[in-house]
Amino acid sequence: MKQSLPTIALIFLIGFAGHSQIIQKIGNNPTTLNPSAVLEVESTTKGFLPPRMTTVQRDAITPPPAGLTVYNITTNTLQIYNGTAWLDCNPRREVVVVPINGTITASGTQSQIFHFPSCPSANCRETVVLPRDATDGLEHTMLNKGTGTVVFKHPTEDYVLFMSLRGKDLVTDDFVLNINQFVKVTYVDFKKFNPNSLFTGVWLFND
Repeated sequence: MKQSLPTIALIFLIGFAGHSQIIQKIGNNPTTLNPSAVLEVESTTKGFLPPRMTTVQRDAITPPPAGLTVYNITTNTLQIYNGTAWLDCNPRREVVVVPINGTITASGTQSQIFHFPSCPSANCRETVVLPRDATDGLEHTMLNKGTGTVVFKHPTEDYVLFMSLRGKDLVTDDFVLNINQFVKVTYVDFKKFNPNSLFTGVWLFND
């Protein structure tokens, strides 16, 4: 059966459109396609620019699907949603030296590694105050290689919980890190899941 020219053209366009839905390529060498990719971007002079937004704008995306990627201009980090929390890609970690018998407040926006120097006596006691509000999923690392104890305290305004993952119980008092002990603390934002929550969040002590 003889097909008219418009019909043949339509069949060709439909086939081409179907193929383009399978593999899309932007940039250099548009006809050289990677069969494993549904979308490919190739360039030697330009980069990939993801959506840029503030933390408030990012959190307004509800519900975010796992794998969603944005550049957070509040924290200046590329972030991916893992299905539970927003995680920084290659998060920067600031090294913080806590003064002997001193007190320091941990950051609520940047991951930190705390170093506790040796002190002249075994009675030294450094203090780290964990903030009331922090970025969901923020993690701090502490290794007490000093000669005294380290105390993690609630902020003055409180309304944040401490929980030890080892004991799986709430820590109502301050958390104490003894000599040669290691701990990671991670913040979980309650307000994100329940805006009416009395507590802003919980610091989980992975000890």
